[in-house]
Amino acid sequence: MPDKVPIPQDIADEAAHWFAERDSGLLTDEAALADWLAADPRHAQAFAEMEGLWGDLGGITVPATLRASLPVQRTPSHANDNPRRWRLAAVAASIALVAFGAAQDWPMRLRADAVTAIGERRSMALPDGSQVVLNTHSAVAFAYRADRRVVRLLRGEAAFTVAPDARRPFTVEANGGSTTALGTRFVIREDGAQTRVSVTQHRVKVAYAASGSAPVMLSEGRSLTYGPGRRWGVQQAINSGDADAWTQGQIVFENQPLAEVVAELGRYRPGYIRVIGGDLGQRRVSGVFSIDDPVGAVARLQHSLGLRSMQITSRFILIFA
Repeated sequence: MPDKVPIPQDIADEAAHWFAERDSGLLTDEAALADWLAADPRHAQAFAEMEGLWGDLGGITVPATLRASLPVQRTPSHANDNPRRWRLAAVAASIALVAFGAAQDWPMRLRADAVTAIGERRSMALPDGSQVVLNTHSAVAFAYRADRRVVRLLRGEAAFTVAPDARRPFTVEANGGSTTALGTRFVIREDGAQTRVSVTQHRVKVAYAASGSAPVMLSEGRSLTYGPGRRWGVQQAINSGDADAWTQGQIVFENQPLAEVVAELGRYRPGYIRVIGGDLGQRRVSGVFSIDDPVGAVARLQHSLGLRSMQITSRFILIFA
């Protein structure tokens, strides 16, 4: 029997949202759920695993006292909103996400030499003098040999500062590609099947076998993304300081859509946070925020843009106009 496909965090979040809506009675469009399930085999897998976990948990009945006391921030409410049902949906989504995350993470911990939890950053000194900083919810495995130094990025994002050793090249493998340091500092991030390489000092050589083309030299202040459906070798200019600002506990946005900003901040906290409304999600945002307080950063965004939110504990936040 083939192994199950690993479920990316964004799909797990969506599955939890769909499951919570259906389980709490909020789902009004069964066809939309059916379309989502059919759109990608991983959707159906994630939803099925969510159902299985929920069944293992016995459905978890939320006590009446908790339903009555959960803090809900709403300004102002809409006539057709049902706070009690939203509270139940939020509790279901939070529990499902926690259970799903725990079930998904133990196989990764068996494969990895270093792992970070959601919201955690970790700096490591390697035996050769190189430095690795892992970002939130990331994992790496090391394969040092006599003739080469190999690091496998299994999940998430990492910044590498490489100690020079001409006899043993330093290579990071991720999603079928490889990035070899040429006396340098660089950042690699996985987003599902896509991988972004950003160089903050000197140069790297990036190879991607599926491209069928020669490796690309990537210089300081440049980035490229490889993966299925992407044209190989397309480079973009970056601000080197912004690319690894997260290593210092900050995240920088410059004229980016609000939905992308909120989703990025959401990487640093467990739970569910989304912008409701496609037009609202396209509003442009610039700023520097602390990733150690993502909920506070969202509150700043909400205040500066004159938005409203519904918040149920710190794990379930919906932002709307």
